[in-house]
Amino acid sequence: PEFYHTGNYDQEAAIDYAYEKMTGVTTVDAYSKIAQHLDEYVYFRTDHHWTATGAYYAYEQFCKAKGITPTPLSSYTVDEYDGFLGTFYRDSNQNAEMAANPDKVVAYHPLSTEATLDYVDNNGQTLRGKIIYDESDAPASLKYGTFITGDNSYSVINNPDVTDGSSCVVVKESFGNAFVPFLTDHYQTIHVIDYRYWKGSLSQFVTENNVQDVLFVNNLSAIRSTALVGYLHGIV
Repeated sequence: PEFYHTGNYDQEAAIDYAYEKMTGVTTVDAYSKIAQHLDEYVYFRTDHHWTATGAYYAYEQFCKAKGITPTPLSSYTVDEYDGFLGTFYRDSNQNAEMAANPDKVVAYHPLSTEATLDYVDNNGQTLRGKIIYDESDAPASLKYGTFITGDNSYSVINNPDVTDGSSCVVVKESFGNAFVPFLTDHYQTIHVIDYRYWKGSLSQFVTENNVQDVLFVNNLSAIRSTALVGYLHGIV
């Protein structure tokens, strides 16, 4: 709401400005699509992330840009995890009103039941995770971790139901987590790189793995931090 705005900060204008500086890049207009659904639960109250529903509308716009058909939201199997209290709750010193109105994390399972996810943990070990992880018993602050087993430097999703050799790499921070599951049914292989933790050359990775599509899925506030921008610059 306009009442809460401070200063001359316009996210849409900032996105447009950033897109104008890009050449050879296909941009995706998630902003206007999400703006059409602001009466829906597209962002959490107690956390800075979008919900999976918000991420779905961005996925729809990606499909439009790529020229493919998005899976209808009604086609997915849904899990729901009540009692989520996110980063705003933490940063507000556990505000009592937020505690009394916790969020619900809704997760949409890919149509493929055979797709697998493997990720590299902090010790460099490769472990089997889940595209949608059961967070029923997780602490209130960790339920967003249902998406692609949380933030890991590198993950890979393999879908044996897709056999056309298609692949992509998603370069992301935590906003990308809720987005990636929707890609599962469109690619045989999805590489997921969290640029905050992954070390390497993105261009070399794309060449060596014969990747067709490179997606950058980040929230706008990422550009507020010279450190985050530096991490991203370091891999590209």
